[in-house]
Amino acid sequence: MKSIGRSVRKSGNDIQAELHPSFRGKYSNTDIPDGMIQHKRGDAIWRAAVEVKVKSSDLDLPQLERYLKQASEHGFNALVTISNEMCISPDRPPLRLKTSDRKLKDIEHFHWSWSAIRHQAMNLLEDDNFDDEGQRYILSEFVRFLQDSATGVEGFKQMGKHWKELVEDLRTRAAGTPQEFFEQAVSDWHQECADLSFQLSSCLGQRVTQVLSKTTKTREARLDKDVEHLMKTGDLKAEFDVGDGNNYLSICLEIDQRTLRISKRCELPKNVKTPHKRIEHFIRKIAGKDEEAEDGQHEGMRISVKWPYVSNMTSTTLFDAMQDVSNGELSKNRLINNDKDTVQYVELQYCPIGVASKVSSRKSVIDLVEQSLSHFCDHYLEI
Repeated sequence: MKSIGRSVRKSGNDIQAELHPSFRGKYSNTDIPDGMIQHKRGDAIWRAAVEVKVKSSDLDLPQLERYLKQASEHGFNALVTISNEMCISPDRPPLRLKTSDRKLKDIEHFHWSWSAIRHQAMNLLEDDNFDDEGQRYILSEFVRFLQDSATGVEGFKQMGKHWKELVEDLRTRAAGTPQEFFEQAVSDWHQECADLSFQLSSCLGQRVTQVLSKTTKTREARLDKDVEHLMKTGDLKAEFDVGDGNNYLSICLEIDQRTLRISKRCELPKNVKTPHKRIEHFIRKIAGKDEEAEDGQHEGMRISVKWPYVSNMTSTTLFDAMQDVSNGELSKNRLINNDKDTVQYVELQYCPIGVASKVSSRKSVIDLVEQSLSHFCDHYLEI
């Protein structure tokens, strides 16, 4: 409830919920919301209708409009939808009705994905302060239910039906690509990024959020801006706050080039004086983390260095840098700028090879992003 702006008592005596609330009027049985939440704060009562979709069922715009009209006519303050569709936050639902009807605009629309609910429940079970045995048992059974494949709870799985056409159009820079293709791709990417936040949180054992521009406060503004960027550059991008200050984890799917680029800026140790020694120390930490790495383990990995007052970063493969560190010859590597006595930061960059065909596939491109990100996190993120 806190995620949709409602502060409820721990005892729960200020909130009520019921299934299939009774409505009268012209609406058919199929338009009756699945539930209702009622929250009392003082003398004020806030009510939300709840519509739930399972497995591959998604809410469509005509249905959304009917539920919002019903919520308005019955004095509800909000509509909450739940489905497998992903969103970056509950107040930015994956589907939003564009209407001039002021009554419908006044009804708040929130969305919870099943993945988000499952992730929050699992986090709560890991909280040592959550010590009510009865509640822990109920919640653990609920999580076990959501984790069963038969329930159909899943994250984002594939891009929309026009994805392959869009990839080809961007590759050849063909004219006349329908605007709808770009909008669908960006909307799908937003869902995938929301799913990646949960995956990163689980991988790192901490809350990871996507970094959004302060100028795009609504879902519509974010969609428009990212569509414009995609049309101009051929790229889908995202940044995630992984708890390392402003050293965000960056993902860039270069559709026109059919490549994937994952990168993160890293700070260098401050207790080492000379630049190449600081860089050497950093590289040794990577080597120490992967002492048993097989040949090819660092395939597709590069390391770049930013030097003061130099626009272009120096760069080399991580494998070459590690070899030179091992041989005591890093100072001779092109990574090192021997004219500088200070260094700003290093950047690790992963570009998996042989992925062109995967980028063109609706499902394989999602697998590519998730598997590549998992590989990067496992080996290079916590250096």
